Amino acid sequence: MTALSRPPAPVELLTPTALRLRLWQAGDAPALCDALAESRETIGRWLPRLQGDYRDEDAAARIAHCREGWSGGTMYAFGIFGATGRLLGDICLNRLDADRRSANLGYWVRQSEQRKGVAFAAVKAIAEFAFDTLGLVRIEIVAAVENRASRRVAERAGAYFDGIAPNRIIDHGQPQPAAVYSLLPPERESPVPAPVLEDGTWRLRAYRPGDAETLHAALHESMDTVGRWQDWCSPSYTLDDARQWITRTRLAWHGVGDECALAIVDRADQLVGSIGLNHWQSDDRMANLGYWVRQSRQGQGAATAAVRLLARHALQVPELHRLEIVAAVDNLSSRRVAEKAGARLEGIARHRLTLRGQPQDAAIYALVTGDLG
Repeated sequence: MTALSRPPAPVELLTPTALRLRLWQAGDAPALCDALAESRETIGRWLPRLQGDYRDEDAAARIAHCREGWSGGTMYAFGIFGATGRLLGDICLNRLDADRRSANLGYWVRQSEQRKGVAFAAVKAIAEFAFDTLGLVRIEIVAAVENRASRRVAERAGAYFDGIAPNRIIDHGQPQPAAVYSLLPPERESPVPAPVLEDGTWRLRAYRPGDAETLHAALHESMDTVGRWQDWCSPSYTLDDARQWITRTRLAWHGVGDECALAIVDRADQLVGSIGLNHWQSDDRMANLGYWVRQSRQGQGAATAAVRLLARHALQVPELHRLEIVAAVDNLSSRRVAEKAGARLEGIARHRLTLRGQPQDAAIYALVTGDLG
């Protein structure tokens, strides 16, 4: 069995927001009991141990269990304390798997301190400890589907949404589905196994972590065009959103996730737009092909060239025989790109898309092996 690295002694973690994460002490039992008693209406819904009376002796037993976990290297639980020493919550790495270098992460914040960024700051601090000190390569966060608060923390921290797992948790004695997230070490500028495709004018390449600011700017200049057809392209799209999306698409090229995207760049390596394959259906050997071009570079042929480049490359591999382009019926610019690239219109699908909560009819185009020569 592979051994994980171990801290030489219990460590304390400090956050930029002046939070202090430290090993639980026996004297913390009354504060722990008080924080949990205050929070039955919120975290009590999701913590089985709070679904009955929680007493000082229960808090003391929990603290003793956490301290034993530190000693044995089986779990790393931290109390989260504010600048004044007040107990704000708890965060814990458990279910450590040395062979896979992974662990589960759980957290809660007392009711009076919620929505103040406490959990987010604590997750960022413990993730750094997990990756840099313990040598983990994956942290899993599992939350009830309806537990929107915990899910928002995972998403803000940059965790990748793996999907909904059926019967993943037990709630009130009954199996329930759960949302599963994975938090991975911060990526350096390491290569990904994505193709580099070019035609002398335009080039398709993997996104890089350093593209985040340019991607953010490109989308914000394109609210009137790209934003007309994509809900996610909105004024609320943040730089963190761009960073997280780039991480996800780079992971997809490693086989984690579905969004295998490439940046469309010009000869000066300036970001012009994006193109990608998603919604893979391996049994039918098909995938969706989507694209957009930033507003200031539209009408220059970048999207059409990108579709031809990526389609020609993708349809050469045995795993893909068909690419679908699905565009809202009124999205004439995307439809023209599909037609100029050689895709065939196969029909209009009623209510095929949803835009801002409303069903939309869509034009279905397809490219199959041999269409592009």
